[in-house]
Amino acid sequence: MVREHKDGGPTLTFAEPLPTSGEGSAASAVGRLVHGIRRLWPLVRPLSAEAVVGCLDRETGYPDIGVQPLRPHWFIHDRAAARPTDGRALDVVGPWHVDPVVEPVPDLSAAAIESWLARAQAQASPAPGTHDVGWTDLWFNATRALVPGPYAPDATAHVALDVAEARWVAHVPLRWREGTAWVAGPTREMRQLGARAPITLHASDYGRVELAVSANWSLWSEDGSPGRTVLIDVARDLVADGWCVTYGTEFFHELA
Repeated sequence: MVREHKDGGPTLTFAEPLPTSGEGSAASAVGRLVHGIRRLWPLVRPLSAEAVVGCLDRETGYPDIGVQPLRPHWFIHDRAAARPTDGRALDVVGPWHVDPVVEPVPDLSAAAIESWLARAQAQASPAPGTHDVGWTDLWFNATRALVPGPYAPDATAHVALDVAEARWVAHVPLRWREGTAWVAGPTREMRQLGARAPITLHASDYGRVELAVSANWSLWSEDGSPGRTVLIDVARDLVADGWCVTYGTEFFHELA
């Protein structure tokens, strides 16, 4: 049985490569973030994304809490995964923030995330002489994660998830895509029990883009597990691209 970690799973945090001369605009920061997300694609694919957009002081590059854009909250999600009645169907529409701009899309690809963020940042600045509009935080709380072959024989219909916040086992369906098995959440049942998606992501930009990957289920965190091996592999791809691990090597010792 797969176990959900209480209060979220162990996290790996990466900082983007330092920009080269002439780089560093808001648009290029979006591009670098999306490149990092693409590196994670073999392991985890977002089904929703929530953004907080702020006003960045042009001199410091940092958000100014005293200046806010007209629409600071944005939410995008996979259109097929919205408010089902079936307990095992996906239920990914759950924005945290008040009055977000909500956009359903047929497929939440990396390109869709990039163009969505560009639209969020294209809104007018309330202080155009001193501040630029830019995203500061992104949450990917609904995701699809790869289930490695040794764990997912053809006969397996679901993952039995021992939910951390309830004395309950949720049966999360496996979905086969081009010969590989994936598990996605939250389902309706998971949301009712307070269970997290298999892997969640958080990105922030406070002068430098950081990307955090949280392995909320034991399938991707236990020493020697095939899921952990896949997680370490995509982490090494990010490091090879120049990203550096800033947090998490005390648990994911392979990257120390």
